Amino acid sequence: MNCRLYLALLILLAADRLPARTWTEASTGKKIEAEFVSATATEVTIILRGGRQFKLELARLSPEDQAFVQQQLKPAPSVQVIKAEDRFEDVKQLKAEKIPVNGTAHAALAPVDEAIREFMVEKGVPAVSFAVSRNGKILHERTFGWADADMKIPLLPGVKMRLASMTKPVVSAAIQTLVTDGRLKPEDPVFDVLELAQYKEAKGCDPRWKTVTIQHLLDHKGGWDRDASGDFTTRSTEMTEMFRLKPEELRPLHVVRYGLTLPLDFDPGNKEVYCNFGYILLVRVIEKVSGQTFTDYLQATVFKTAEALSFSLSSSDARERQPGEIWYCYHPDYPQKEIPLPYRAEARDGAGGLASTAADYCRFLEAYWISGQPRKPGARFSYSFNGSLPGVTSVSAQRSDGLNYAAIANRRGLSPADWNGDLRKRIDAALDPVAAEVK
Repeated sequence: MNCRLYLALLILLAADRLPARTWTEASTGKKIEAEFVSATATEVTIILRGGRQFKLELARLSPEDQAFVQQQLKPAPSVQVIKAEDRFEDVKQLKAEKIPVNGTAHAALAPVDEAIREFMVEKGVPAVSFAVSRNGKILHERTFGWADADMKIPLLPGVKMRLASMTKPVVSAAIQTLVTDGRLKPEDPVFDVLELAQYKEAKGCDPRWKTVTIQHLLDHKGGWDRDASGDFTTRSTEMTEMFRLKPEELRPLHVVRYGLTLPLDFDPGNKEVYCNFGYILLVRVIEKVSGQTFTDYLQATVFKTAEALSFSLSSSDARERQPGEIWYCYHPDYPQKEIPLPYRAEARDGAGGLASTAADYCRFLEAYWISGQPRKPGARFSYSFNGSLPGVTSVSAQRSDGLNYAAIANRRGLSPADWNGDLRKRIDAALDPVAAEVK
C-alpha cells in the first residue's frame, strides 16, 4: 500500500469511523479499520463506513489478516436444503376445503375462513392462526393447516406464533404505562435514560444521539433511515465479530452498543422513517425504568390489563422455544431444528420478537389502540398493523365497525411483506359483507 493511499484512508476514517476489523500492513505495521466485503486468492476488498471500497493485495497484509481472509474463502458448511416448492407443493395441489380447520367458529365468518384457506393454497402456506373479537369478546378463533412440517398433524387453537413487527404496538403500550405512572416523559432523551455514556462505543458518537427522545423513537423519527444505510439491526455477523461472541450469545444490548458507533441518517424529529432499532431501544428503556425484564413487566401491566397471558419471547432455535409455539418456514426451508437465520430473534426483541396466540393479540387490541394508548369502551377508529420476518406474515386490524382481527402465518414471500397486503385485502373483502352479523 503506498503512502498516499494510506494517508487518504486515514483521513476518511477520521471523518467516518466504522467499528470493524483492524487490517495491518505486514511490512510497516500500519493499520486501517474497515469492513471486510469479499476476497479472491490474491486480494481483499474492504469498505469504509462512508461506503467507499478499496482492494488490498493479500500478500502485503499481516499473517493474521491473511488467515482471516482464507477463513472467509472457505465454503460454508453444507446444509441439507429442501426447496420451498418441493416441501410445500402439496399445499398448492390441495383444494382449499381440504386444509384442516379447527377452533370455535362464528357462523357468519365462514367466508373469511374460506378466503384464508384460498390464500394458503395459492401461496403454499402450511399454517395460519386467526381470531376475531368485538366488545371485549373473542367471537372466532380458528387454526388452519398443520402443527408439523410433515403436514400430518392438524393445527389446534392455542398455538403461539411469532408476531414479527406486530410486537411494536405492545412495546408502545408498555411505554405508555410508564408515562402514565409518571416514571417516564416522552421528551426524555434516551441517551440519558439508558446512561449510554458508560459504554466505550459512546465516546465520539454522533452528537445527535443525545437529542433523540422517547417520543422520537415511538414515532419512528429517531434519525435512522434503513433505506439510506440499511437495517443495521440485522448485521449479526458484524456484531458478533465486534464483541467476539458466538451467534447465540448476541443480545439486544450488543445491538444498541453497535448502533452507538454509527452516524445518524438525519436530525432526530425531522422526518418519519420506519425504524426497528428505535423499538429495540424502547425495550431497553422499559427494562431500565421498571427494573424488570421486558416480559415480566408486560405480564404485570399490559397483558394483565388485556387478560392476554400467552405472550412470550420467541427463540431463534426451535429447541429453546416455549411449549406451544409453532414451527416456521424459511426461504429456503431448513429441516433441522436450529434455523440459520441471518440474525438472532432474541437480539431484536422490541422489533419483532414476541409470540402469542391470535386470540390473545385480539385481546390486546381490545384493551389498547395500536398506537399504544389505552382503549376506552365504545370508541371507534380504524387502525391496522403488519408484521413480516423470515417465516412470518402477520396482519392485525382495529376496524371502525368495532371488529378486531389478527392473522398470523408461518411463512412469508421471498420479498419482505409482499404477502401482507394480499392477506389483509382478502380478509377485509370477506369480512365487510358480514360484519354486521358478527355479534
